[in-house]
Amino acid sequence: MTTVLQARPRRFVSTPALDRVALRALRYLESGYSIHLRGPAGTGKTTLALHLADLLSRPMMLLFGDDEFKTSDLIGGQTGYKRKKVVDNYIHSVVKVEDELQQQWVDSRLTLACRDGFTLVYDEFNRSRPEVNNVLLSALEEKLLVLPPTANRTEYVRVHPDFRAIFTSNPDEYCGVHATQDALLDRLITIHMPEPDELTQQEITLNKTGIDRESAAIIVTLIRTYRGRVSGETASGLRAGLMIAKICHEHDIVVTPENPEFRDVCHDVLLSRSGLSVTEATRLLWEVFNDMICDEAGESEVAIALTDDNAPVMATAVSTVSKASAVPSPPPALKEKKRA
Repeated sequence: MTTVLQARPRRFVSTPALDRVALRALRYLESGYSIHLRGPAGTGKTTLALHLADLLSRPMMLLFGDDEFKTSDLIGGQTGYKRKKVVDNYIHSVVKVEDELQQQWVDSRLTLACRDGFTLVYDEFNRSRPEVNNVLLSALEEKLLVLPPTANRTEYVRVHPDFRAIFTSNPDEYCGVHATQDALLDRLITIHMPEPDELTQQEITLNKTGIDRESAAIIVTLIRTYRGRVSGETASGLRAGLMIAKICHEHDIVVTPENPEFRDVCHDVLLSRSGLSVTEATRLLWEVFNDMICDEAGESEVAIALTDDNAPVMATAVSTVSKASAVPSPPPALKEKKRA
């Protein structure tokens, strides 16, 4: 049985940047066009798609792209089995039971959405192979969904006037992503979803985790600064920020760069996302901690503690204004390397 969803995205965050994108997308959908939200992972494409589906006030079908998809996964196909008794001709007391295929057509999510005028949210559709998605071409342009011929049904479904499709996709350079055929893109209005601005990230962090506004601002600033120094990142920093904020909020971890517990959480969440060696990623992260301490206290000199293998493990701020906010000194065995 296919489940029909009623889109109800919880606590959708409204900021000027998101409102502008949502207004544009809703205009296109109301004019009868399907839209395509494209951008890096973690930029809120799926959340926005569900929000738009809710605004359309129609039942929703949610579909996830998959490299293993076949055309039948999109439009449906023959399925079902029935039991058949077979009597042995030589030993009449033995009755065998065999399974045989029963020719029964089962509609897929796409077929149901087209026929009944539902909203289709096709998440990460470019993870499916292009030839599988070709079935969408006639549905979006000629408003006909072509089906395989069978003896007991028509060979096409006329698309309902209320049918709309909202596609999301990650950039082509992502692993497991297929290039999208031009014919399909030509039938969609593509909206590029960049990294959310600082205000939007702060509001999302507040809304989703319940952390206080000052802590949310520190987390967002730290991650944006760190990502600016780490090249090669393709995903958004929003998910990382939500992880850090949720953990700190639920475990009463004070969000300050001087707090070792906060630094440990940031270390564990951020380092694996950089694509750099652990040593280099740690050095850059600790530079960000030190810079934030300097900005808060007006310090002019910061020391980064290094192990013998040149891996930074602790940042020590040497304040020329106040020692009260300085990060605790590292063990004596560690050498300190000062930088201006």
